[in-house]
Amino acid sequence: MEYVQGFKEIMEVSAHLALATSMDNKPNVRVMSHFYDQEKGIVYVSTIKQSPKTEEFASNDKVAFTTLPEPAGRLVRVTDAIVKKSGHTVYDLKTGFTKNNPAFESTLEKMGPMFDVYEFHFNEAIVTLGPMRMEKITL
Repeated sequence: MEYVQGFKEIMEVSAHLALATSMDNKPNVRVMSHFYDQEKGIVYVSTIKQSPKTEEFASNDKVAFTTLPEPAGRLVRVTDAIVKKSGHTVYDLKTGFTKNNPAFESTLEKMGPMFDVYEFHFNEAIVTLGPMRMEKITL
């Protein structure tokens, strides 16, 4: 239960993640803003429409990500997520996107219509609560 609670706490406060995609057997990693909907168990990200990232999503719907480590070294890592385009807009999810990343609000004002929203779906996560304290959980 400690690791499930740690997962919830980390995902509640995390604003950025490192996302790994792959296209034509070429991996690509980038840092992105995100938010996690605790009720739905979905990670949401926004990206510029028709960006290279969206091409990678269309080519290969399997992604992996890790939250950026907190000062205490706590993080969540997911190695087997499926990405799909969301039916939501960045405006629908504005509260979630700006909660842990208030600077996103000005980006949204300037570039909102240029964004698409994608969802990451997954059933397992590896939760690190500190040095030598790691466990895989099922959600």
